Amino acid sequence: MPSSSVPERRLRSGLRARGPLVLVVEDDETIRDLFASELASAGFMVLEAADGAVAIEKAQCFGPHAIVLDLMLPGVDGFKVARRLRGDERTRDVAIVALTALMSKKFEELAFHAGCDSFMTKPVTPSAVVKELIRLLSERPGADMSRVVGR
Repeated sequence: MPSSSVPERRLRSGLRARGPLVLVVEDDETIRDLFASELASAGFMVLEAADGAVAIEKAQCFGPHAIVLDLMLPGVDGFKVARRLRGDERTRDVAIVALTALMSKKFEELAFHAGCDSFMTKPVTPSAVVKELIRLLSERPGADMSRVVGR
């Protein structure tokens, strides 16, 4: 394994994405890697976080165009993350796609009330998440979608 901090899967891919920056927030590493890989393949630049506190920190530091946000995170849950980001001038306009395995109208209402722009129930295919991000970002100014596959 290379000594670089870049994950091996990205070294092999040879991709040099220059599209919009997406932060994938998911505590399950396998799911996080799956989404990150699919997003990178579609042309997005990708950041990853395994919990809510790190997600807030990375969002404030790097200013992603969009966030794929698991709602059921350890510690700071996705609802709190969305509310914090919406309340911060630096991140208030980021597109947020909420993901959860708990299918409930109440959860969907809570996600929208917290500031999420979209709600998807797991299991969801990475390609469906990519399509939703493309839809959301195409509606917003400032995200260069010209390098994203499938736009």
